[in-house]
Amino acid sequence: MHIEIIDTEEITTYVGIRATANFFNMGESVNQAFMELERRKDEIRHITNPTVTYGITPPNYKGNTRVIDFYCCYEVEPMLNLPHGMVHIHLLPRLYSLTHYVGPSSLTGTAYDYTSKWLSENGYAYDDVAYYFERYDELTIRDNDTVKNEVNIYCPVKKI
Repeated sequence: MHIEIIDTEEITTYVGIRATANFFNMGESVNQAFMELERRKDEIRHITNPTVTYGITPPNYKGNTRVIDFYCCYEVEPMLNLPHGMVHIHLLPRLYSLTHYVGPSSLTGTAYDYTSKWLSENGYAYDDVAYYFERYDELTIRDNDTVKNEVNIYCPVKKI
């Protein structure tokens, strides 16, 4: 895994479908939300890259065992006419760790463990006031648990 610290400089906007479930049962809800997002893609105007989707989680996601939200989205620019039943999210400029994970989707959690260790060893901590997000592109393989799967994971951080 490769980790770097990046500082985003622009507000980014996302439109998508909300998945809500208990943390331990989130997989099926997220899969259904991504299928709905793909099915309704034509309703979303001004998608910046139709081959890239995002999984966005609120600050209370990490370690929460209760009912939580997960947003399956496309990035849009500009944001116009939100389709019925969809959500929009704006991410403000901030400092993120960027972890490039390659491996089975079932083991993506190990990337977060690795990131946590790397952050503490390099003078950073999670800044749990902002959204986390994962970027999925043509190298991301959700349909089977292959080691060729690739995901970029962005975690809000602060220097300690």
